[in-house]
Amino acid sequence: MGEEKRVLVVDDDVSIRRLLCTLVRREKLPVDSAADGVEAIEKLAQHEYAVILLDLMMPRMDGFGVIDYLRAYPRKTKPVILMISAYADQTFRKVDSEIVAGVIRKPFEVSEIGMIVRLCARGREDEENIRRVLHSTRDRAVHDFLTKSRLTAADTPPGNDDENDRIH
Repeated sequence: MGEEKRVLVVDDDVSIRRLLCTLVRREKLPVDSAADGVEAIEKLAQHEYAVILLDLMMPRMDGFGVIDYLRAYPRKTKPVILMISAYADQTFRKVDSEIVAGVIRKPFEVSEIGMIVRLCARGREDEENIRRVLHSTRDRAVHDFLTKSRLTAADTPPGNDDENDRIH
């Protein structure tokens, strides 16, 4: 019997961390959480994760530090990493697209997080579908990072400016 797909949520904002954990649990996936990169590395030493939702800017160790750790100590199964950040586009250019599948910018669409995590939990072999879902999200900011993707702007639907589900 295969090991259960786990999700790791890493964010220093306790309310966002709790919200993301709740959304993951609704998808019936086990979830662990960490308040910063140091705690994330402690969790990574204990479990393999299918998906990591990783805040970019945190105290003690930021998301870039966690990515450096994962690069130095590759996992048995390569997790799908989605960076979560409120920072500007130039920050995303520093993110290694070979390690990170995509960037979800705050504010994000609450209604879409569960679907994205569920798809990502299937594994990196479904990466093209992950990129397609990130491109088709109502929040066009979610896929800004994916400019290296084979999908073009013509493949994406127009954005939806509905603010009802946004978390800032």
